[in-house]
Amino acid sequence: MKVKVLNIIDNKTFKALSTTYKKHPRYGKYVTIHKKYLVDSAGKKVEVGQEVEIVSSRPLSKRKRWALKA
Repeated sequence: MKVKVLNIIDNKTFKALSTTYKKHPRYGKYVTIHKKYLVDSAGKKVEVGQEVEIVSSRPLSKRKRWALKA
């Protein structure tokens, strides 16, 4: 899944934003849906605003269940 880096929390974790466009079932208008993820970067260098690819992983903490793709 492609996401955009929003905020770097520490050297292992960052917050990412996924944006999708879906058609409203009743009105037919396209709406933007945003979802935020906590991602484990495992020490790899990322910058705010960068587009990265993430994959699902085992639960690493209460909210962190995604990892940076190798």
